[in-house]
Amino acid sequence: MTYATTLFRNKGRNGALPVSQLDRLIESLRGEQNERGAAFASNQMTRAALALESIDSAVQIELNNTLDGLNTALETIVTELGLSRELTQAQRDAAGAAGLLSGDIAAALHQPIRHERVSTESVNYLSPETGEFYYERIQPALEAYDEKENKNAVVYMVAYNMMAARQDEFGEAFYPTVVVGNDQVGYTVSIRLIEISNDIRRPISGDASNNFNRRNIVQAVIYPDLLRNDITKVIPVVRDDSAKYFVDPALVAPYSVLLTDGSASNTAPLAIGKKFSLINISQTESTLDSGLMDITDALDTNVVLDAVYVEFTSGGTGGTSEVVKFRTSAMQRATFNFAVQGYYREMNLQFDSETLLVGPNTVLADGGQSTILAPIVSQGYEARIGMDVFGKVVLETGDISLNASTVRLNSIKDTSDTSLDLTTGTGATLAALFDGASVIGFDIDARRTNSNRRQRGKLLNTNFFSQVYTVPLHAPITIPRPMQVGDVNDSSDLAALITATRIMTSNDAVDAIFRLRDLLAETTSALNTTPVPNNPLDTPAILGVSAFIIQPAFMYRELAVDSSLDSLSAHQRAADVQAALVNEIRDMAYTLYVQSGYKAAADARAGGVAPVPTVVIGTDPYIARYLMTTGDLRTMGIAFDTKVVSTLNERMSGKIVLSFGDFSSETAGVPNPLHFGNMAWKPETTVVLPMVRNGAQSKELTVQPSYLHINNLAVLGMIDVSGITAAATSKVPVNMRTVQ
Repeated sequence: MTYATTLFRNKGRNGALPVSQLDRLIESLRGEQNERGAAFASNQMTRAALALESIDSAVQIELNNTLDGLNTALETIVTELGLSRELTQAQRDAAGAAGLLSGDIAAALHQPIRHERVSTESVNYLSPETGEFYYERIQPALEAYDEKENKNAVVYMVAYNMMAARQDEFGEAFYPTVVVGNDQVGYTVSIRLIEISNDIRRPISGDASNNFNRRNIVQAVIYPDLLRNDITKVIPVVRDDSAKYFVDPALVAPYSVLLTDGSASNTAPLAIGKKFSLINISQTESTLDSGLMDITDALDTNVVLDAVYVEFTSGGTGGTSEVVKFRTSAMQRATFNFAVQGYYREMNLQFDSETLLVGPNTVLADGGQSTILAPIVSQGYEARIGMDVFGKVVLETGDISLNASTVRLNSIKDTSDTSLDLTTGTGATLAALFDGASVIGFDIDARRTNSNRRQRGKLLNTNFFSQVYTVPLHAPITIPRPMQVGDVNDSSDLAALITATRIMTSNDAVDAIFRLRDLLAETTSALNTTPVPNNPLDTPAILGVSAFIIQPAFMYRELAVDSSLDSLSAHQRAADVQAALVNEIRDMAYTLYVQSGYKAAADARAGGVAPVPTVVIGTDPYIARYLMTTGDLRTMGIAFDTKVVSTLNERMSGKIVLSFGDFSSETAGVPNPLHFGNMAWKPETTVVLPMVRNGAQSKELTVQPSYLHINNLAVLGMIDVSGITAAATSKVPVNMRTVQ
């Protein structure tokens, strides 16, 4: 395992370190340092760790051995001190990385950031004196170090990174810490994308291709049209040359059909009693792009009578006519079968039915209401009609011809399911409506074999997208002390630095959530209620690689608890408050889960069925006590696991935020696109600097933390809560009314 990959591990639980234990840790580290020499690693190993791209295999092996030995020594120390359960793996990794830097502190503090390093944009600065790239940071006077201060700096650096590379429980739940190698300015998250698109013909206009409208195949789990493919389906196209083979447009107007390749074609019902070629008549604009069809094109054997069109007339010759469409594809004998005699590529149709229904749900072919059949449709009668449709199709040529018998009226029933006498009274009157009815058209469900591979259908493409995150240096934190003071206060000063750093990173975690809230409020649309919109431009391309697998989703609500309860008993108020909060959170979590398409992405990543996701809920300590359902640790029900964390940060007072997390062991310690976020921590040096300021000399214990909170998921719910105190401690008015 290389040094770089060794750093990307993380597991563990919360833990803090009192000053007394910090003293013991420092003494243990000094003991290990004395055994190894002035530092935990040699000068050569430090320089190798700072420039992994320039080392050979032999140095790489030595570097790995050094790191393994250092990690073993550090693990022994934390075990002896009883800290194993309190430290996360990220803290261990940060300590190991800091130990590697100890061989050459000057190199660690002054390491240049060269142009070929990761993510140089926006973090590099060009020196006007040397023309070289450098990274702005503290510049200590190392030449003024004495040997003792050098040795102290080594120990402090390891102890600081071991204890400071974590946040409070709230921050670690939303942004688990991952460690960035010292030779990099950040880390890169890459995702392999299986993209799907239609076959594209390049236009001569020179217009941009818009990435060929490719979409991630994961989205097809939610939006099935992405994989729906009707490119070989027979769609008869109405053109001037072919209009004679369609039903009279005065009876059924041509209509447009949108195909999955994005093209549209005008079609209409085919005419009964005409002979034509289904292949010839179904050449759409998209198929013509690949050339006119020829003798290598043929029909597939699955040919089905999809629908028949029946014309009803009133007033005799010159009267009005209406056309009703009857679907037949699922009925018996609607499929074409090979001819018993004749050419082997001929197929015959012998469709007959006596049960086609005219009733209250009958509408015209164009969706309008029938006037002729209104006495039956509006009065609740049901009529059963029959007909025969017969003919043949030749698969090789596509030639088809169908004919039909007259339309037969078999029965009419009233609302009491009684059959009417069709020869007298109301029955005869209603039966007269069917006089002269005839089959005038039909729809065919058929496809071409595409055995000549004329069309390629949906195209799949494997692509990779990388998102680079650079970890900035933050402002330094310094503890000054008089020159004459020794190192007696070192552990308490170091503890102060650790405490300040932890508070800083924990507060920044809260700030990062609110920055995401503002971003999502500006970029997500209330109209995007479907997980994957038809137009890919509707999806804001934000937040790195997760945007390819997760639809951004944001919800904000206000919940006045005191106005949403009706409680009659004081002992029920706490449970009612709890129910109001949990129900609101549960509804929001399920809504975000569906709108974001999180399950589809998780299933795709797991190669099938993903483990139960975790809803991460953050709030203040006052609200947190109400968020666990009594007797059930699964606040969100069986669909989700739940992790509730709280913080005293004033920005979270009276607020609940929630998103999704992945706490599985195999994803711990590495950037995880399916977790809400991560905090990238870059191990930093702590140094004791002899400084002269305003004519006075002092020693300064200083560190310049380097970390970044990264939002992986563009999914966030936020609830502003009010009225809990009033609901829990005061009488809640109940709407009482007199019952007669």
